[in-house]
Amino acid sequence: MSIEKNIVMGIAFTIVCICAVYDVKKKEIPLQGIVLGSIAGIGIDLWQITVGNLSFVETGLAVLPGCFLLLISFLTREKVGYGDGLLLVIIGLFTGFYRCMIILCISLILISISSLALLCMRKVTRNSRLPFVPFMALGMGVGFFV
Repeated sequence: MSIEKNIVMGIAFTIVCICAVYDVKKKEIPLQGIVLGSIAGIGIDLWQITVGNLSFVETGLAVLPGCFLLLISFLTREKVGYGDGLLLVIIGLFTGFYRCMIILCISLILISISSLALLCMRKVTRNSRLPFVPFMALGMGVGFFV
C-alpha cells in the first residue's frame, strides 16, 4: 500500500476509534464524527476522482455496505443504529467496496463471537444492546493487513 493510502486509512481509523469510544461510553455515535468523516471521505474521493485514481461508480459501490446497514436499521426499527450504518458509509468512502466488505464481515464475526460468549456467561440477555463501532474499529485494524 502506498504512503498516501496509509495516511487515508489512518485518518479513517482515527475517526472510527474516536466514535468507538463514544459508542461504548454514551451508547451513541457523535454527530461531529459523522460530519467530519463525511466531509473528509467525500473530499478525498473527489480528489481521487479528479486525478483519475477513482471513478464515481467505484465510490457508489463503496457506500453500498453502509447503505445496506442503514436499510437494516430502518427495517428492524433501529436494532442496529443508524450511526453504525452512517459510519460504515464513511468507512466505504475511505477504503473502497472490497475492503469495506472485509471490515464489515470481520466486525460481524467478532460481535457474534462476543455476543455468544456473553450470552453463555449470562452477562447479557437476548435483548441486550451491544456497541457495534468498537468491533468495526477492530475489523478495520485487521482489515489493514488483508
